[in-house]
Amino acid sequence: MKPLNIIHSEWSNGWGGQEIRILTECQGMAARGHRVALCGCPEGKLRQAAEAAGLTFHPLAMRGPWDLPAIRGLMGLMKRERTDILNTHSSVDGWVGGMASRLAGVANVRTRHLSAKVPNHPFNFVYRLPQAVTTTGEGIRRHLIQDYGLPGQRVASIPTGVDTGRYAPAEPDPALAAELGLTPGVPVVAIVAILRSWKRHDLFLEMAKELLEAGRRAQFMLVGGGPKEQEIRGLVKSMGLWDAVRMTGMRQDVERILPLCDACVLASDKNEGVPQAVLQQMSAQRPVVAADAGDVGQVVRDMDTGLLVEPGSASALAQGVARLLDDPELAARLGRQGREMVLASYSLEAMLEATEEVYAKVLAAKGAA
Repeated sequence: MKPLNIIHSEWSNGWGGQEIRILTECQGMAARGHRVALCGCPEGKLRQAAEAAGLTFHPLAMRGPWDLPAIRGLMGLMKRERTDILNTHSSVDGWVGGMASRLAGVANVRTRHLSAKVPNHPFNFVYRLPQAVTTTGEGIRRHLIQDYGLPGQRVASIPTGVDTGRYAPAEPDPALAAELGLTPGVPVVAIVAILRSWKRHDLFLEMAKELLEAGRRAQFMLVGGGPKEQEIRGLVKSMGLWDAVRMTGMRQDVERILPLCDACVLASDKNEGVPQAVLQQMSAQRPVVAADAGDVGQVVRDMDTGLLVEPGSASALAQGVARLLDDPELAARLGRQGREMVLASYSLEAMLEATEEVYAKVLAAKGAA
């Protein structure tokens, strides 16, 4: 398709899977020849990451969904930049961007990242403002159609794509293992997730305690930072797990850490689309035990690409991990089949191509209107 002028908006000042997806998509679309910029929270971590990556970021404070100065500011920005597509991502910028794009005559696509339910009442028309909505999983798409009432042709599921070259099978690095304080020869069980409540690190730690109390020889690693870091650090100590658990904090080299892991765990009990972390682990050919939350089951197919267990249960997670550690052949098979699935359907290229298709459809319909 012809190069487009695209702006992504994000109101949040945090950093997690959503912001990583936005940055990854912007970099990918820029590499495909599009002119891509971002706008949003002046103090946000996304601004820092975008500018470090060489992308243009327009600071735009948004104090709420009906922030008229922000709406006018965004309209002026889109006019100056001759914007073809505005892609919004969060609640506040969804409202601000949705109204600004309508008033400015610019095509608007909204991306829905979470599987939390969207209330369907007359005053919550934010998802009716854009010409198209993309979701990070099929379950979120179905909810917006069946429960919220959007026409099916306006909603597309585009899970986050994985850089399969970066996240590839590799030999574990003994020097990195030593740096992280891991004991050689002891199996490593890891969770890679922002330290937020719904990621359920508490369940992961309960799982670890159950395995250790059953006599299981294992060590556990929490990869990620976030708002719950001090709370979770305190929980590790209070549960008597300090000697068995390593907390790495935020890491930019997760692809180097994954080869050290004998099993990867997703403990979330809500809000998940198709999680990037799980796809990265599969791409790196690591066996996964995941709770069946949100759209996780779209990619973790039990006994095919991973082990899928009931959400909210530390014991179910423990049983899944024990199964992988006891059966190396099963773990290896699930790892291979997980990578095959990612290569076939969840690559970065597949995500970018599907996004371009949505943009082209929206612009074609706008031109015909």
